[in-house]
Amino acid sequence: MAKTTTTTSAIDIDESIAQLEQLFKELSTYGMTGRSSSVWPVIIRRNCYGEEAAHYEYEYPRAIFNNIQFQKNIYLPFGLNRKKSDRLTFTKLIIDKHMAGEIDIFLYHFGMFLVYADYQTKDDFSEASIGKKRAQFVKTLPKSRFLSTDDFITAAWSYQIDYRDTDIGEQRRNPSMEKVRILFDPDQLGSWTGTHYTNTDWVEPISGRLGLECRKWTKEKDPMAPKEIPEGWVEGRIALENTESGYRHYVCGVPIHSGSAIQVKFGDGWIAGRYEWSFDGKSPIRLHSGDDLVYINEGHYARVRG
Repeated sequence: MAKTTTTTSAIDIDESIAQLEQLFKELSTYGMTGRSSSVWPVIIRRNCYGEEAAHYEYEYPRAIFNNIQFQKNIYLPFGLNRKKSDRLTFTKLIIDKHMAGEIDIFLYHFGMFLVYADYQTKDDFSEASIGKKRAQFVKTLPKSRFLSTDDFITAAWSYQIDYRDTDIGEQRRNPSMEKVRILFDPDQLGSWTGTHYTNTDWVEPISGRLGLECRKWTKEKDPMAPKEIPEGWVEGRIALENTESGYRHYVCGVPIHSGSAIQVKFGDGWIAGRYEWSFDGKSPIRLHSGDDLVYINEGHYARVRG
């Protein structure tokens, strides 16, 4: 039984190596979409510690590598990361192909992602594990780091913050964006900028504004939140039509009858009441809400029962 398991494992390894080599060849030759082009969304971070040589780190959205896996249906044998000898078979192959110039740094990082995901074992890259030549080569390569899509987008935005030294100290200005608006969770923005907002659900950086100034949105004012329409109601602007039986108001094609329930939008909220009108085609609409009387006109935003 043990011998059968070992043979099966060896077959799985050989098949996976062949599949990985074919994938590297395909992506290097034809690109991601078969049009000889590849797009790798990546942030390249350069760190320099004192007089030591600069260290580079490539930050990728984890989703890009997951997408390639799904699109190309490439998966290494289950449990590969548990056995060092199996891991090293793939690790050496990937290093050798990059050393030979057969794959670029992006495919190298993708290959290592397939083997290790986020958790590379340091001992796997020692001279004792992969040999002196490979170990020395790996030390010259930029590291990879995988971010969630939220973190990658936030990072890309935060790296474009404009820093200015002034007489009153360093000033930070939001990136200037004319055709895109972004909402951040306050904690998400704070973790990348150090600027924290409280008593709000979402913050929207104001384009080009000093001090990383943001608009604050709560759930009821959230411009991206779905509108919650009560069940059985329709919502739209009040329209006046001249029918065979006379003038009548409609909302989304639903006629409004005298005394029927209606909700009218004012500011960020709704006022509920009872609809009354003279049906003369020119008088304002009367909304009776408790002891209050509110006058509105055609075109006002309202809800009525469908």
